[in-house]
Amino acid sequence: MKQLKIKNLKEKLQNSNLKNVRLIKKTNNTKNDNNKDLVIIGVTGSCGKTSTCVMIHEYLKYLGYKSVLYCSSTVDSPTSFIKKGEAFEVPVKNESSLLSIINEVEAYNADYLVLEVNDSTLEKGFLKDVDFDVRVLTNLNPLHNLEHYTEEEYVNLKKSFFQNINEDSKCVIGFQNYCKELFSELLNLNNNQKYTFTNEYIADKYNLNKKQFTSLLYEMNNDLNGLKLKLYLENENIEIDTKLVLSYNAMNILCVLTTLKALDVLDIEKFKKYIYNIKIPGRSITYNANNRLIVVDTHLGKTLECLQELKDKNIVGNIKVVTGSLGTNFKTWDERFKSKRYLDYVKPSRIYAMELLKKYADYAYLTENDNASESVLEICQELQSYLEDVIPSTIVEDREKAIKKAILESNPYDVIFISGRGNRRTLCTTKDKMKLLKDEDVVAKVLKELKWK
Repeated sequence: MKQLKIKNLKEKLQNSNLKNVRLIKKTNNTKNDNNKDLVIIGVTGSCGKTSTCVMIHEYLKYLGYKSVLYCSSTVDSPTSFIKKGEAFEVPVKNESSLLSIINEVEAYNADYLVLEVNDSTLEKGFLKDVDFDVRVLTNLNPLHNLEHYTEEEYVNLKKSFFQNINEDSKCVIGFQNYCKELFSELLNLNNNQKYTFTNEYIADKYNLNKKQFTSLLYEMNNDLNGLKLKLYLENENIEIDTKLVLSYNAMNILCVLTTLKALDVLDIEKFKKYIYNIKIPGRSITYNANNRLIVVDTHLGKTLECLQELKDKNIVGNIKVVTGSLGTNFKTWDERFKSKRYLDYVKPSRIYAMELLKKYADYAYLTENDNASESVLEICQELQSYLEDVIPSTIVEDREKAIKKAILESNPYDVIFISGRGNRRTLCTTKDKMKLLKDEDVVAKVLKELKWK
């Protein structure tokens, strides 16, 4: 039976002609409309893709729609075997995984499909004929992925998502981290309807007409209770409160609002209620425990900048970071992680990470993080050498022990930032072996042991 199923799948893939397929044509009744087509949303960008996907998907569910989500921090598909809340690395890896998603969407009779579209997926090109209803660019930093692409290659990959596309697809373009000329290029890649967003600071910096943007963030306040945002959405003045602490979430929320506007499903009052308690797996998970702020997040630089903002306001004290560095040559890693370009970039990336710690952190706990074929101790010693005694550091090879030590040694009002893995559970410990360890689970265990609330 299992072999027959595999055989049928292979035949389906071989016979599949994605060029002429809309993915799925809905035939059953949906919540509000009969015979309504599946709505497909694709989200790409340099950062914020995952958070944007999760927030869009969860809002659609909040409204009562049937939505399927595939993004790197979680999969939410009722007909999938993948457990919700677990990291999924590459959401749409190849044609086979796309076919699997198609089958799940059809079985669930979904109203919406939300896909995170990462760089390797764009490079492979198999999504080019998917009939996306909305295509989203969260932001674009040409320097974002230098370990795999040149600046030109990377920008062209992102541009490709908006070139030669179905004429009724709507495009949501965020303006951050790049120049005015590139923004103009992006807007002129096609003749499709555009929805744009930015913040007032960037608009002023590049001397842009603020009225040209669909949504514009003009004020933000944040503390340990969360973010308070003020923005214009098509000239309507809106205030949004959320318990999300880190300020980088502000632009993600703006992107989500703009996308929901493009989808014509935005109810502001319902959105305000929904977004207030939103939690994003693996992204800015925060704990306020015993007068400490504990943060679990993947992004080192962005998160440190946000924590520094809180420190500058005297909201938090010392910033203590638990971090490590990817090693090399795990047996089953994508070939991109074995290329000469990637291997040549390992040392510069480690130096850059330690420069960030020297700039923002007060203490570092150096530990394992997918060391693969490299020695954990040797990686940590290399990282420690780049710190040059600018900030004190301790090497604790076992990640669980490092997290526990950082929490135990913290003082009131300290921040303990556990960086690099988010909600990923598999940790590659040798060339061909791994162990299961999830940072959030470790934090929860330690807090329970200490009876901290």
